[in-house]
Amino acid sequence: MIKKSRSSVFIRYALSYIAVVLLLFFSITGYLYVRLSGNSREDFIDNQINRLSRIANQHESYISAMMNMAEEIGMSPDIEFFRYDEEPWKAYDLQLKLVPYTSTATFCDQVFLYFFGDDRIYSSASSMEISLFARMMRYEFLPMERLISMISTTDRLTVIPAQQVSSTLVDSSRVVTFLVPLGSAPGTGKGVLVFLIKDNVYQTLFADAIEGHLNTYIFQNDVLLSSAEELSVPPDQLDPSQENPSRSFRWDGQEWTQVTFSSKTRGLSYATVLRNSDITSSVTQQILSNLAILPAFVLLSLILALWMANRHARPIRAITGLLSRQEEEASTDELQQISTGIRRLTTRNQELSSRLDSAIPVQRHDFVFRFVKGRFSSRDEAVSAARAVGLEIDRAVYAIVLSAGTGGNDHPLDLNAAPFTRFSGYSGAGVELVALKASLYLIFADSPEMLPEMAETIRMEGEAGGEPCVTSLSLSHADFEEASAAYLEAFSAYENRFVMGSRKVLRYSDISTNLPKILPQARRITTAISQALVLGNREVLDGRINDLLHFLKNTNMSPFAFRMIYSDVINSLVHMHSAALSDGSSVQETYNNIFSLTSCQSIDDLDELLRGLCDRLLSEEPSEEDPVQEEDEIGQVVRYMEEHFSDPEISMTALADSFEISTTRFSLAFKEKMGMSPLEYLTLLRVEHAKELLASTDMTIREISAQTGYYDSGSFIRRFKQVTGETPLQYRRGRGGQGSAPDIGPEGKADSL
Repeated sequence: MIKKSRSSVFIRYALSYIAVVLLLFFSITGYLYVRLSGNSREDFIDNQINRLSRIANQHESYISAMMNMAEEIGMSPDIEFFRYDEEPWKAYDLQLKLVPYTSTATFCDQVFLYFFGDDRIYSSASSMEISLFARMMRYEFLPMERLISMISTTDRLTVIPAQQVSSTLVDSSRVVTFLVPLGSAPGTGKGVLVFLIKDNVYQTLFADAIEGHLNTYIFQNDVLLSSAEELSVPPDQLDPSQENPSRSFRWDGQEWTQVTFSSKTRGLSYATVLRNSDITSSVTQQILSNLAILPAFVLLSLILALWMANRHARPIRAITGLLSRQEEEASTDELQQISTGIRRLTTRNQELSSRLDSAIPVQRHDFVFRFVKGRFSSRDEAVSAARAVGLEIDRAVYAIVLSAGTGGNDHPLDLNAAPFTRFSGYSGAGVELVALKASLYLIFADSPEMLPEMAETIRMEGEAGGEPCVTSLSLSHADFEEASAAYLEAFSAYENRFVMGSRKVLRYSDISTNLPKILPQARRITTAISQALVLGNREVLDGRINDLLHFLKNTNMSPFAFRMIYSDVINSLVHMHSAALSDGSSVQETYNNIFSLTSCQSIDDLDELLRGLCDRLLSEEPSEEDPVQEEDEIGQVVRYMEEHFSDPEISMTALADSFEISTTRFSLAFKEKMGMSPLEYLTLLRVEHAKELLASTDMTIREISAQTGYYDSGSFIRRFKQVTGETPLQYRRGRGGQGSAPDIGPEGKADSL
C-alpha cells in the first residue's frame, strides 16, 4: 500500500508539471509562429527592396557619370565643333582629347562623340562616317536609318534597351546604348555622346549574395532596359508603374509576387519577381530556425518537471510512511492520510506546547522583559530569578544594547556562543523587539570597559548577514532599578542613527544637546524653502532643500532637534501654503504626503518626501476667493517686480499708484496672495539674483549690490544676511564661487562685509 501511495504521489505531480510545460510550449509556439510569419514576410520584402535600392544607386551613379562627362565635354573650350572635310587634322587631336574620358568610364565598353551638322562620329581610337558606324553596329531590332536619326537629332537623354549587336566595334553581345546630349541643358548642346554598355555590366549589377530564384528588371517609362531572368515569367506580366512596394498576381497557374522600387529621377523603376512558394519556403525556414530552440527548451523543461515532481513527492512519501508505521490502517489517499495524521499529532502535542512555557529559553526571554520593565522589587529577587534561567547577573555593572542585525538568522544572537566566549566575567541574553525590528540585549559585566567591546562584537556579528547593523549602547548602570532608564538611553541612541550615522556603535553619551544654537539657523533655511515655493522656481527650491539636507547631515544634533527642525518645515509649509492644499481634487494625496513626512525616519526619507510635497505644492493652483480684477492686478504687480527688481527707485507707493490701488489695500492683497509683504518679496528677488551672481561671476560686492537695486553695499549686505544668515562673501566662499579672494571695489579698496 505504501508503494502504491508513493507512485501515485509522483504521478500526480509529474502529470501536472508536464501538462503545464506542454501548455506553455504550444502557446509560445503558436504565438511565435503567428508573429514571426508576418514579420518574416515583411522582412523578406524589405530585403528585396533594399537589394533593388542598391541596384538603383549603382545604376544611377553610372548615368550620373555619363551626364557629367557629357556636360564637361560640352562646356570644354578644348573640344570645339569642326567639319572633317574642312579641318581633317583636328580629328586626331579630338581622338587624343577623348582618351582620358574613355579611360574613366570603366563601366562603358565604348564612347563615341558626334557633332550636330557633321557626318562623322569620333572615338578615342578612330573616326568614321556615321552611316558606316550604323552599318557596322547592326542592332537586332533597330534599323540603321533609325539609329542615324536618333544620334543626329537627340536633344535629351535617350536609352536604347538591351539588344543583340553584331559588330566589330564591340564584342558580339547584348548592348544597352545611352545617347547623352553635350551641354548642361536639353536642346542647347553641340552634339551627342554615344555610350555602349555591355549587358554583362547589368548582369554583374543584378548579382548579389541572396540565394533564390528570381527575375530582376530595370524599366524606363515602362520600357524594359535590361533584365536578369531565371524564371519563365514574361515581362508583360509586370506593372512597372505600381505604387505599392509589392503586389501579388497569378500567371501560368502559380502565384507570384512583384517587388518594385521606383526612382525619383529619369522615370526609372526597378522590379523583382519571385514565386510565392519560394517566399513561403524562405519564411518557413526562417521561422523554423527561430523556433529550433523550443524543442530543447521543452526537453529541459520536462526533465525539470520530473525532477521537481520527484522532489515534491519525496517529503510526502516520507510523511506518509511515518504515519503508516504509526497507524494500524493507512488510507489509500496519502493526502487524506497526512491530514488525519496532522490532526492527531496536533492533539498529542498540546501537552508539549504547555511545557514550552517552562523551557529555559522562554524563561530567559521573560526574565529580560521583566527586568527591563522593573518588575523585581529587590536586587536579590532579580539575581535569584536570573539564576533560575542560567544567568549570573550579580555583577558590577550592566547595560542595554539595541541592534538591528541578527547575522542572517531569525532570532537574536546567542551571547554564550562564539565569538562572545573570548570574554570573561559577563552574562547576558537577547530578545526580539518585533515593533522596533531590532533585538534587545541585556548584558551584565564585571567592568564597565567590557560593555562597549561586547556591543561592538554584537554589531560586527549582526553585519555577518550582509546588511548594515545599527547598534546602540546605553550608559553603564549598577542599580537594577535603573533598567527602564537604561532602555530609554539605548532607544534614544538608536533613534540618533538619523544624525550620527550607523557605521559604529551609537552611545547615549554621544548625543548632542546644542538645540538652542542650531534651531535659529535651521528656521532660516526652512523660511527660505517657503519663500522659494512662493517664487515658484524649482531650481531655487532644489537649492534651498539641498541647503537644509547639508545642514542636517553636517551638524551634530539630537533626535529631538532633528524632529523639531523637520516639524518646523511641515508647519511652515502647511500654514504658509494652505491655499494650495485646499483644492478638493488632490487634497487627500497632499495630506497623505504630509503625514508621510511627519513619520520619516532618516535624512534620505526626509529628502524624498519633502521634494515630493514641494512638487505637489508647486503644481497646484491657489484658490480664487478674491475678485478677479484684484487678483489680475496683483499678478501684474508681481510680474512687474520680477522684471524690474534691479531698479533702485522701485517703491511700494509707486507700484500701488501705478495700478490705481491704495497702499494699504495693495499691501494686504499682496500678502494674502503671496504669503509675504511686497518688500519681503522684492528683497527675496534681489537676494536670489545676488546668489546667482556670487556663485557664477567674479563681480565685486559693490557691483552686485548695484546690479540688484541697492544704492550702497551696506544695505545690500544687511538684507542678504537677514535672508540667508550669511554675508555675501561668506556665501560665495561656502559655495566655491569664483570670488574666493577679497572683493575689491572700483576705488581699489576691499569691500567691508
